[in-house]
Amino acid sequence: MSNSFFDNLGEFLTPYKRKYAVAVAISIISVVTELSAYALTGKLAGHIFGGGGLYDAMAPVAAIAGCKVATALLMNLSTQISHHAAYESLRDIRKAVVAKMMNAPLGYFEKNGSGRLKTLIVDRIEGIELTLAHLLPEMTANILIPGALVCIMLAVDWRLALCILGWILLGLAAFCGMLIGYDKKYSGQISAYKAMNQAIVEYVGGIEVIKTFNQTDKCAKKYESAVGYHADYSYKWSKDTQIFSSLCGAISPYSIFPLLTVGLVLWGGGNLGTSELFFFMIAALGIFRPIVKAIGYFDQLAKMKTTSNEIREVLDCAMLKRAADGRIEPKTEGCAVEFSHVSFSYDDSAKTAVNDITLKVPHGTTLALTGPSGSGKSTIAKLLAGYFDVTAGEIKVYGKPFYEYTQDELNRLIAYVDQDVYLFDTTILENIRIGRPDASDSDVFDAAKKAGCDDFIRSLPDGYNTNVGSAGGRLSGGERQRIAIARAIMKDAPILILDEATASSDPENETLIQAALSRAAEGKTLIIVAHRLRTITSADQIAYIKNGKVEMIGSHEQLLLGCRDYADMWRIGSLNQEENNQCFQPS
Repeated sequence: MSNSFFDNLGEFLTPYKRKYAVAVAISIISVVTELSAYALTGKLAGHIFGGGGLYDAMAPVAAIAGCKVATALLMNLSTQISHHAAYESLRDIRKAVVAKMMNAPLGYFEKNGSGRLKTLIVDRIEGIELTLAHLLPEMTANILIPGALVCIMLAVDWRLALCILGWILLGLAAFCGMLIGYDKKYSGQISAYKAMNQAIVEYVGGIEVIKTFNQTDKCAKKYESAVGYHADYSYKWSKDTQIFSSLCGAISPYSIFPLLTVGLVLWGGGNLGTSELFFFMIAALGIFRPIVKAIGYFDQLAKMKTTSNEIREVLDCAMLKRAADGRIEPKTEGCAVEFSHVSFSYDDSAKTAVNDITLKVPHGTTLALTGPSGSGKSTIAKLLAGYFDVTAGEIKVYGKPFYEYTQDELNRLIAYVDQDVYLFDTTILENIRIGRPDASDSDVFDAAKKAGCDDFIRSLPDGYNTNVGSAGGRLSGGERQRIAIARAIMKDAPILILDEATASSDPENETLIQAALSRAAEGKTLIIVAHRLRTITSADQIAYIKNGKVEMIGSHEQLLLGCRDYADMWRIGSLNQEENNQCFQPS
């Protein structure tokens, strides 16, 4: 993507174009008052050095003061209006990004971490304010002032005007040297910054594990490497542009000397008036300030191009194929879920994660998906949960294809509990109630009992009013998963998907959760992804997935007889269980 900042985000500026236009118009008027101050100052200097009286100089002095005050007031008014418009644009951009995230596929957030999106919404978008609030009015003024001054100079004396113009072009040439490879270098710096940020978050977030497993030196080296690379990259970029930056800084203050040399020759020969000479001297000293400020905005625009590309990437992310309007609620009977020759690949990869999956799950029954790690069983669950659209084939829910449902309808029909549980920084009561916001406290208690977590919650000092901390950090992994299951039960969706939802539980609690789920799933369709086969032996159907394909589907007994891989997996799991039991036998 290589569109400009205004191409990417122009839709958020258009509603406030009148405010931006007014800000620019006021800024242009301030340019006129600024130029008037220059002209009056030159006239005043010529008057004084030409032997004029003090009384006659008072009027130009008052006029100059008035012009400077008017310039300041007008510029402040202009930036105030542009700031108001800018923050309205920022508000709209943030709302659009968040709205897109609310409707984006869940799979999008697997590829784009929460840290990156947080940085985009908070930091990157906030950085746009400088461009929007200052660029249009101030850059307009800072370009018009030197442009108008050059025109006036040409009208007064073209020889001195060309002298100044040549010096300006020399300065711009030096600045252009700083822009060589700018897009590539700035993108590289952003990448280095992101890598450093990720290393810092990983180091700080994992400090407990790092210290416990004595990995301080190894992880510190990774952190130091990322920080060092960012510093080295920034230093090298600065070093590459130093000569051009120094030239830009040197050219501006020395602009007076070539002009004085030529001007004094002309003045001494009687070819230039005193007032005109002083006008050019003042202009030579003042013309570079607005040019340097304008150049700074060009640099800001180049940076904003990268930021706007990131925002545009979120706004243009592919949506799932869903119906736009609501349909009649389906009857929750018959076949709840049907996969018909479903295939799926991540990111248009040649490798197929799921290949030609066909299976049916009648309403009110349980389907367990098992198999080795990386076999595709979690991908099947996520396709049903709405993480991605299938690459080929079709998924039906209660006889209707996915794309005939709205996303809200599917959300009402399907509850999904991932192995990576997230709890909000509030009470256990409110975390469970998220499943159904209008639920009463007694409804929350019932859901917790069905999930087998009522006892442990009531054993806490504050019971259901216990705050779980950021991301549920005050609870164990097993406790967080049981609360997440209670939240899913509270939703009361006819289809419940558990993706390794008991993986963090110890065997005793896992048995309790499985018994609770059996009670909670009565009358519902339950789809379970599991590694531990002993937890799924009572499932109506068990599908053994290998290399993205269904190797066999049937009951536990049928798979033991007909699927060698499943039988081996069962035997190994049974041996491990026996060994664990022996380890805990009293001597």
